[in-house]
Amino acid sequence: MMNNSKIFLCADFGTQGVRVGFIDNKGTLICAAEEAYPLLYSKPGFVEQKPSDWYSAFIRAQKNARRQLNENQKNNITSICICATSSTIVPVDKTGKPLMNAIMWMDCRSSEETDNINATKHKVLESCGGETSAEWLIPKVLWMKKNNPAVYEKTWKFVEQLDWINYLLTDKLIASECNATCKGHYVSKLGGWQESFFESIGLSDYQQKIITEICPVGSIVGYVSKKAAKEINLPEGIPVYEGGIDAYLGMLGLGVINENSLATILGTSFVHLCFSKKEIKMPGIWGPYYNALINDLYVIEGGQISAGSIIKWFRDLVANGSKLEIEKLAKEAESSGIGARGLIAVDFFQGNRTPYKNPYVSGQIRGLRLGHTRGDIYRALMEAVGYGTKNIIETIYKGGIDIQKIVACGGVTKDPVWLNIIANICQKPISLVSSSSYAGMMGCALVSALSEKIYKNYSSAAQMMIRELSCIEPDSCCAAEYENIFNQYIFYCMKEIQEKAEKRDSYGK
Repeated sequence: MMNNSKIFLCADFGTQGVRVGFIDNKGTLICAAEEAYPLLYSKPGFVEQKPSDWYSAFIRAQKNARRQLNENQKNNITSICICATSSTIVPVDKTGKPLMNAIMWMDCRSSEETDNINATKHKVLESCGGETSAEWLIPKVLWMKKNNPAVYEKTWKFVEQLDWINYLLTDKLIASECNATCKGHYVSKLGGWQESFFESIGLSDYQQKIITEICPVGSIVGYVSKKAAKEINLPEGIPVYEGGIDAYLGMLGLGVINENSLATILGTSFVHLCFSKKEIKMPGIWGPYYNALINDLYVIEGGQISAGSIIKWFRDLVANGSKLEIEKLAKEAESSGIGARGLIAVDFFQGNRTPYKNPYVSGQIRGLRLGHTRGDIYRALMEAVGYGTKNIIETIYKGGIDIQKIVACGGVTKDPVWLNIIANICQKPISLVSSSSYAGMMGCALVSALSEKIYKNYSSAAQMMIRELSCIEPDSCCAAEYENIFNQYIFYCMKEIQEKAEKRDSYGK
């Protein structure tokens, strides 16, 4: 590596742990380390974490990664940029001290508040797909106001995970425009925060309870404080650039910067992101989010709450505490063949994020007979997630965007059987790039590189820092067979939605 290369500290705070890496301005991941933190399940539907676990894990991971740098490299560290889960929120007092555990993004305790917000049909909702989500910031704040008034009254601000970590690094409490736009109902085209919206949902005191100062992705949040410099053993005063939601920074880190490519984060959940030059409002899809990442572009978002988590659930179930090699189960699924010998599953194991936006629906496995094997069931579950992805791509297509290619990252990219199933169901090539295993951190590196004016735009940065490694091409010979099963999958999806709606009407919400 050249002596004049700049090195960026990049951190990706995920659901179960943080990854910290050092990436240079050519896109080389020099070194990285990861530290885990636990999830806490206090009751069904409630998922929490201790904020202190995030920062201590970050310090450990950063130090472990930094030990792998030589002295010259350590001296060339020029900045920090992080991304994080959203909306993972924590109430803090005026000193930034958490007043309770953080409420995780996947926590859906605020479903009733979500329904009430959506019932207002306020104009603000048109900029986020027509609805809010129980995963987002504002419904969770409303839940706290109603169900935990003691903590609510003591709270100075409800802050996102990203904003809290940045605060610990810089002593500056500012919200990322990415998070505020995509999860907090900040609409720049309408002038930002809309007071009439917050009054209509019973949160007229929003300015006292959430961060209203907004910072675009790539701008300077602040500089590493003396206290933080000592904790992380980095120079005081280096800039901390504003990051954003982990999946959104991952989109940049995959090099997806045009309309016809879909960035897909294949993990515990699946997140699907693409850009649009036009303000296209698609029923069933989140967005369009203006200026969420790149100025004058909209981001369109789809997602599947349960994806990798379904597969993990089934593997754990059939392993029953024993050692079951993933490769063995994958071979059994591969042998089962297209259609899993007549099984069709519905991937609503934690509800549906898009395109139905329904937290009440449940997963299914249909057509079971005594002759079916665990390989058949495993295959059916893999295919179900693939059909869910295809459903989102077709919904985006109806909105006017023709996806030509999927660029993927996440744990599922290590599963060739599942990748082939998804490519064949969707009939789209799946590209794996040099940063597919660390897209969030690479996105942070691209932000840092642009902020330091090493590259003039994201296109030139991606061209220099990211390269394609392989591509899974779809087999057109199985397109018709998968299309037939997909139509049956849609039928069962609609049947489940209708049955749940009738049940809720009969018994109340």
